[in-house]
Amino acid sequence: MPRTRDHLPWTDPQLRRDPYPFYAHAQTHAPVSRDEDGTVVLTKYADLMHYGRLPSVLIAPEWDKAGAWSVLSDMALGHDEPDHTRLKRLTSNWFTPKRVRQWVAITASVTDEILDRIGADGLIDGSSLAVEATHRTICRVLQVTEDGFDDVRHYMRMAMPVLSAAAGPEDFEACEQAHVYLQGRVRELLEHARENPGDGLIHELVETEQRGEITAAETLATALFFYTVGHMDASYLISSGLQLFAEQPAVFDAFRTNPDVRQNIVSELVRYDAPEPVVTRATSEDLDIGGFEVPAGSTLRLMLGAANRDPDVYDDPQKFDYTRPPAQSRSLTFSLGSHSCQGRLLAEAEIKTVWERIALRYSQIKVASAPEMMLTDASRHFITQPLRFT
Repeated sequence: MPRTRDHLPWTDPQLRRDPYPFYAHAQTHAPVSRDEDGTVVLTKYADLMHYGRLPSVLIAPEWDKAGAWSVLSDMALGHDEPDHTRLKRLTSNWFTPKRVRQWVAITASVTDEILDRIGADGLIDGSSLAVEATHRTICRVLQVTEDGFDDVRHYMRMAMPVLSAAAGPEDFEACEQAHVYLQGRVRELLEHARENPGDGLIHELVETEQRGEITAAETLATALFFYTVGHMDASYLISSGLQLFAEQPAVFDAFRTNPDVRQNIVSELVRYDAPEPVVTRATSEDLDIGGFEVPAGSTLRLMLGAANRDPDVYDDPQKFDYTRPPAQSRSLTFSLGSHSCQGRLLAEAEIKTVWERIALRYSQIKVASAPEMMLTDASRHFITQPLRFT
């Protein structure tokens, strides 16, 4: 089996900045490869769709390797069947199309509030706008206080590098430190919810625990996930789109003037720039993948970002093209199988809503200065994004 490091050098700054040329090379020369720790890396759409959805390919064993994020092993995302479905049902009714329409009305209101603060020069940090709008939305879903989004953002940036294929001791230490704040904050919010009944998602979790239907650990993990992760992918994609609109003004013109193409533009960006371009799974039986033997107990690294630009699936995959036919608008950005993201509908609606509120007021988005980013092979984050709206 080819060596991963010969095709996907995880710590190479060029790969972290723009992984897609590396993905394309790997898909051609090493679509299946083995990393130095024995992890088997898959890059092709068909392989991810097949092996990633096998009942014998599990998620639960991988959480032991995630540092302080192992706390999420007690929520739906951390379980395989049957507990996965049991826990997912606890929150599924909060993200139906009807409820999403309710939540994005909040997103619109918060975005308008942020836009009202822009001065005559039109300058704004697009990444702060995106995080504030999406974090405050999920806080209202939970029915918790909306302050402190900058703190959440700061500690999430500390916590995410541990998920890299090349995470070092310093990343695990930073993740532990971040979780002291993040878990402590969520414990405070849960305690407040126990003492002050309400009708938010966090109150429903508390009441379900009090009925003995879930454990305290499951309550904490689920609340932690929504409070800390609930804004992350949507906010990144909002910022990525704003950057694209600045660099390709014709796309923003199309979004602004033609409501019929807005969802297509959202869907194409979701394919084009995955915020978390990888997930990992574990095999519970021996598999043959691409003619190579993969023993039970192996880790699979499923490269969602690579699959999203697989030339066997997408015409001209490296091009941003919102006119793609429906069959080519699908992507794996929000994962696959039973563990696909429960909040996908909300995330896509938030993205579209924030852009729409901007488009109602402004006709141009310009780059004021280059954005600052924090990039690993496993996650992508804007730190600052100076823009000018005119």
